[in-house]
Amino acid sequence: MGNSMAFLVTGYTRKMFVCLFAVFMVTGLSGCGFHLRGSDALPAEMSVTYIQIANPFSSLVDDFADALRTRGVQVTEDRAAATAVLRIHENDKGRDVLSVNTSGKVLEYQLWQAIRFSVATAENLPVVEQQTVTMRRAYLYRSADVLGSEREKDAVRSTLQKNLVNMAMLRVAAAAR
Repeated sequence: MGNSMAFLVTGYTRKMFVCLFAVFMVTGLSGCGFHLRGSDALPAEMSVTYIQIANPFSSLVDDFADALRTRGVQVTEDRAAATAVLRIHENDKGRDVLSVNTSGKVLEYQLWQAIRFSVATAENLPVVEQQTVTMRRAYLYRSADVLGSEREKDAVRSTLQKNLVNMAMLRVAAAAR
């Protein structure tokens, strides 16, 4: 009986310790200014946003629309209904060789993408001045597995673009402060 009582006390103490630790971590992190990604508020003018880009059917539009919706913004396809316009002035992407083996075959590529964007109100007043965000990612190329390397390139490109869009959203949120 004494051993089972000690186990209950130990189990209770462990649960209490875990709860106190969790409360301490949440309090400490919120007190130091930590916020989860995507939790920064965007400017109020962006409550209904229209995305303007030369190619409206690109995956970049989808990624920006998803990022805006995640942050509580309604994305519209009707320019007249918008309270703000997110203009994507330029979307450049490319691939550079990073390394080759002794016989001159490519071992590693670097993908890069640069987006130049701005945000203005429906009355064309600037909310975020034109700025550029750029990102680079490397991936290994295996000439023996060309299809696998293409899939890897596509996955890296997709992740790169999503990260770039999140970087742009952080810049827009910083403008709201």
